[in-house]
Amino acid sequence: MSMMLCPPGPGVMYVLSKESNGIFTAINPLGPEGSSGNADLWCSEGCGAETPAVFLAPVRKTKPAARYLKDYKYEKLNIRFMGDYKIIHDSVHGSIRIDEPLLSVIETPEFQRLNGIRQLGFNYLVFPGANHTRLEHSLGVSFIAGEIGRRISMSNEKITLLKIGGLVHDIGHLPFSHTLENIFKKYTGLDHVKIGEKIINGDIIIENRIGEDCISHILEKNGIDRKDVIKVFADEEDSESFGKSKNAFESIINGDLDSDQMDYLLRDSHYTGVAYGSIDLPRILNTVNMINDMLVFDNKGIEALEGLVVARSLMYSSVYFHKTSRIAELMLIKAIKDMDFDWKMLIQMNDSDILNFIKNGGTFQNEIYERLKYRKLYKKVIVLNSIPDEMINLDTERIEKMISDFSGVDEKKIIVDIPFHELISGDKRLRSFDIRIYRNNRISFLENESSIVKAIKSRKLVDYALMIASEKNEIEKVENAAKKILVG
Repeated sequence: MSMMLCPPGPGVMYVLSKESNGIFTAINPLGPEGSSGNADLWCSEGCGAETPAVFLAPVRKTKPAARYLKDYKYEKLNIRFMGDYKIIHDSVHGSIRIDEPLLSVIETPEFQRLNGIRQLGFNYLVFPGANHTRLEHSLGVSFIAGEIGRRISMSNEKITLLKIGGLVHDIGHLPFSHTLENIFKKYTGLDHVKIGEKIINGDIIIENRIGEDCISHILEKNGIDRKDVIKVFADEEDSESFGKSKNAFESIINGDLDSDQMDYLLRDSHYTGVAYGSIDLPRILNTVNMINDMLVFDNKGIEALEGLVVARSLMYSSVYFHKTSRIAELMLIKAIKDMDFDWKMLIQMNDSDILNFIKNGGTFQNEIYERLKYRKLYKKVIVLNSIPDEMINLDTERIEKMISDFSGVDEKKIIVDIPFHELISGDKRLRSFDIRIYRNNRISFLENESSIVKAIKSRKLVDYALMIASEKNEIEKVENAAKKILVG
């Protein structure tokens, strides 16, 4: 449809366009500076029922201008104005436009808490640039999810829902991201997904003294069903909101290949400086499609998908389970476990809060705080690349106690790490390669189409099976005791 500009009047630009029901609608407000004139006087010839008129005027001045819209009375005008929006400049995706109701979600204390939670926990002690936050990642996931929804021609309502789901998918993360998740679940039965569900349902409120609205209220005000938001990011078998298998819509943020993984690989690679995580996002987005309500990728994008699977595997061994950052994580856990407090307090905290909490928690906690602050970490004593199957399920706390008894070193200063425990209870997507490929009018799985993916499936995600660490001055004692216990 052609469009005609009428001379500017004071106020905001409104675009009047004729809808199928004969109603004119005002859209696309712009805020020109230095505009002058009067909408009562200006409306060029031809500003009739078949031509949309673009004119500048405040709302109160639109009624006289309606006289120039031939054959339509003012009562038949349905004036709607686009809400506020902001442009956020993201270091990975560039400029991202944020509209309502996403803007309101971003302003909530629940979401802003993520600005104080590092995406990679203690990895900044190894990779100095890794100070990016869960908030940044959530913005990126929201952006990619919206792009996927747009490319497979989903409705605007569904795309908005995807974007909201991307924003809140990590809303339940504890301080230092995954660091405390396993022990928190042990004491409360909740992981970050379940916490996120409870926050969205309004069962958990992030306390604040500034009177900000919470996410559950914002969703309700905008007529958005909380269960629909939860379905976008929650694990099918874990969520109380699921009753069927995931479809394409529900797989975009939490599937075998999803916007969550696409963003964290790109973002973590960018900030750590580790090139392994770099992926060809444009190619992946250009080959995504929806067939029979399933998310599929055209076979022209197989190389890009292989690259993503390889990147994910390499980032786990080189970054996510780096031994030094693991030692820092386990030191924090040692300090927390030795304290008497309500574990659900952690939901209210960010990284700074938890460090301040242990700083004032006692002599041992204060020592751990100082060590984490100044990077005076425990040192590796023994690292084993493989262990017998019967050792995989050993109780690490029991081994620490035995080493302490043999060596005379305080149990608090001994760390035993068997990462298999965390991997097996962690991200289920790591054990799944059900990425659907569309080739020659049939759908198959990437694993069946790619020898690279088959090889990656057999690769270990972590380059060690057991690690023991302790205070620098106690290494020899701990090593001798550990050898006696493990070797005999």
